[in-house]
Amino acid sequence: MHLGSSPLSVPHFKVRVKPLNTAIGFSAKVVCFGNIEGAEKHASTVSPSSQSPIPRLVSKGCKLVGCGSAVPALQISNDDLSKMVDTNDEWISVRTGIRRRRVLSGKDNLTSLAVEAARKALEMAKVDPDDLDLILMCTSTPEDLFGSAPQIQKQLGCKTNPLSYDITAACSGFVLGLISAACHIRGGGFNNVLVIGADALSRYVDWTDRGTCILFGDAAGAILVQPATVRDGLFGF
Repeated sequence: MHLGSSPLSVPHFKVRVKPLNTAIGFSAKVVCFGNIEGAEKHASTVSPSSQSPIPRLVSKGCKLVGCGSAVPALQISNDDLSKMVDTNDEWISVRTGIRRRRVLSGKDNLTSLAVEAARKALEMAKVDPDDLDLILMCTSTPEDLFGSAPQIQKQLGCKTNPLSYDITAACSGFVLGLISAACHIRGGGFNNVLVIGADALSRYVDWTDRGTCILFGDAAGAILVQPATVRDGLFGF
């Protein structure tokens, strides 16, 4: 090898890195060899050591320990809709299976529905709101421009101020909320994760369009997710 007009020799080198324990209990060994023609790198991974003092977080599973739901008081039946658009109970029920839907009215709001569902889930799980580590609000119709989860945290009376944020993913929102809860739990540090799915689609429905107004209503559902020490009761991914 030459640098300008002066020859430059590359000395032979040999580096060995001793096994290191990583955060998930693996031992890794990397061996590098080099010579004047170039360098070759070889890496090998040693199987997890059963003697590692650090538990493998990836083995932590999840389980559902509580659930709850809430719906508005006002019901709109198919017969009610037939007075608004060209449709009837048979046409709707045969095609959708729906005979009535719940709709927010008056002073009702989505946050209150979400809080009611959340309280029922916490009551079933026998968990105090102060023990929550994370609140996920899955909705496409938040009542606050910056998200409804912090308002839910406030109304639940959480004195520990758990992390709270919204997830907006339309129909897949609740599933993504479950996946997010599982990821937080498996990452460590989160033991009680509240996942809420709630929407007030009646506010956005065109009530003169019989193809869509027959489908949507308003409601909220909530579940509490905790770590599972024996087996994963939630996902297989």
